[in-house]
Amino acid sequence: MRRIFGWARVPHPATFGRWLRGSAAVLSPLLDELLWRMVRRRWELAGGAPRSATIVMDSTVVVRYGLKQAGAERGYNPKKPGRPSHHPLLAYVLETGDCLGVRWRPGGAHTARGAEAWLAGLVARLRGAGVRRITVRLDKGFFSKSIARRMEALGVSYLLKVPRHAWLGGFRGAWETAAADEAEGRELRTASGELWGTRLLSVERRRRVGPDEGELDLAAWETTMSADVLTNIGSIGPVEAWRAYNAGAVVEQRIGELGQLSAGRTAVDDLGGNALLWSLAVLAYQLLHILRANCLGGRWRAVQPRGIRLRLLRAPARITSHARRTSLGFARAEPALGLLGRALRAIERGLPPPAPA
Repeated sequence: MRRIFGWARVPHPATFGRWLRGSAAVLSPLLDELLWRMVRRRWELAGGAPRSATIVMDSTVVVRYGLKQAGAERGYNPKKPGRPSHHPLLAYVLETGDCLGVRWRPGGAHTARGAEAWLAGLVARLRGAGVRRITVRLDKGFFSKSIARRMEALGVSYLLKVPRHAWLGGFRGAWETAAADEAEGRELRTASGELWGTRLLSVERRRRVGPDEGELDLAAWETTMSADVLTNIGSIGPVEAWRAYNAGAVVEQRIGELGQLSAGRTAVDDLGGNALLWSLAVLAYQLLHILRANCLGGRWRAVQPRGIRLRLLRAPARITSHARRTSLGFARAEPALGLLGRALRAIERGLPPPAPA
């Protein structure tokens, strides 16, 4: 690594930790602004900001072992219940795949902590970039009257998943059969109600349960799936709302890619240092996203970091030094050489618009 990058020496990990602790307050806001400039620049080269954009906000749990890492607290942890963790909050643009940033939080933070204020800032940024129609997609961890009111005040459309609380039953409308399969004994039902002055849309799949031997057939049903979505979009039905909400599930893959880029693998005993590590991670993700979408194109647009890393690391190469110059040489027949060549030429010319899938 020293020969490739021309470093005189590599600092000790403890030095890196001290740098994180001392630089976080200054660098984290700068990295956040740099990330947004990268997103805007990519849009400009593609012909301008999208006319409509969906903000998908979600949190992730990073398990920590021990309590010496700052912010390692016991909280919501579906991976290892009872273990301390960190609980960062991330935001993406659904249509373009760009990352809008991260808000680092300790493990004891509620899913929606800090979401309202950050959401207002993201909406302002998108509108300043020229986005006309903004939709916000949030999962059930963000469900609250306060969140709904904030999105109404911001003037954005939203799709907010609703937990299956028993008290919500009185706010659903009457169930109607949307589709049925008599042969299989299955049906899809929908309902349209109102909660907090906005639309509460519900979908439910159920199947007929036959009677046991010797019992009367009382037409019993078993619910196999049910969901409620709170939305202010007036032109959408329950099934369409549920499908639109599910489209945002791709954010889980984006968060998984952050893990492949080693986000959360390292933590220090400083709150600001841990926030800076996550700011660096989302910046690395955005650089990778630009590389895939704007430089490589084709099937490489969907390749995850692990796939790109393995393809490049398995390529045989040789490091040579001559006249104070260090070079990395590939065999002429190596497929990775063409891949790197296309990417480098695209960067030299200025990033082109995203290649068609």
